[in-house]
Amino acid sequence: MKQPKVAVVIPAKNAEKTLEKAFVSVLNQKIEESIEICIAVAPSEDSTLDVAKRIELDNENVTLVENPSGKTPAGLNLAIKNTQAPVIVRLDAHAELEEKYVSIALETLEKTGAANVGGRQKPVGTTPFETAVGMAISSRFGAGDARFRTGGKEGEVDTVYLGVFNRNAIENVGLFDESLIRNQDAELNWRLRETGKKIWFQPELVASYKPRSTLNELAKQYYEYGKWRRHVVRTHPRSIKLRQLIPPLNALVFFLGLVLGFFWIPLLSFPALYVAGTFCVTAGKSKTGKDFIYLLIIFPTIHFSWAAGFLKGIKN
Repeated sequence: MKQPKVAVVIPAKNAEKTLEKAFVSVLNQKIEESIEICIAVAPSEDSTLDVAKRIELDNENVTLVENPSGKTPAGLNLAIKNTQAPVIVRLDAHAELEEKYVSIALETLEKTGAANVGGRQKPVGTTPFETAVGMAISSRFGAGDARFRTGGKEGEVDTVYLGVFNRNAIENVGLFDESLIRNQDAELNWRLRETGKKIWFQPELVASYKPRSTLNELAKQYYEYGKWRRHVVRTHPRSIKLRQLIPPLNALVFFLGLVLGFFWIPLLSFPALYVAGTFCVTAGKSKTGKDFIYLLIIFPTIHFSWAAGFLKGIKN
């Protein structure tokens, strides 16, 4: 195989049902450049490693590495170090790239001179609950103003979903922080921006994403998002964004209003406003009665789980 110009790195854990779909989405890319692929497999409770071994055996441009720590940033760094191409495409094992993803990303990198470009996260649910989660995390009420979730115009942003990176740029800042469990993307993008590099949102880039399947999985996911965001903010205080302060402030006001409202009734107006706002947004977003019921539960789960994680933080 000729010297590859693009390397796709795929961290995989408990992904036996989705890893091959992610891999096929790379094979379907409409580009002339050669691609090398490295899959970093973490210890899994299913047959993810067997699926990855079969993919490696059947494809000469695929390399498999094992990630004994199980941490996503460690897997990403292992995969990056086992590739050579000057452009690195991150792809999660539970996601899929649209056919022109890589070609558009390469054009955008060249046009903008950015260190990292990314696009829209497109939630694709296979059950009514997953579909409702996708509706929630694609809305401003559920996700704030992050353009990779809600869409928007092309331009510089603080972070993006997945990412297509200039290798030199990320190697110069030390790759992903392996101490993080979550928020490794935002943390890396912060360090890139601190060196004067651009992070670029290109809405024509679209990657699908499978939302969590149960309320418990969703609550755990957003609790960890909040917890590790607090850790990143502690490490890089100037990285904090207004949208990240709203959930913890809302949670504090909500529960203080509930408790103190027993002593002074007007304070109950604060939790009442949140309930009314959630009801109105849910009514506007819902297409079916089932959507309405799910969203009434999903929105508070996202908000309060993230807030609880952020307020608790990580013990040093």
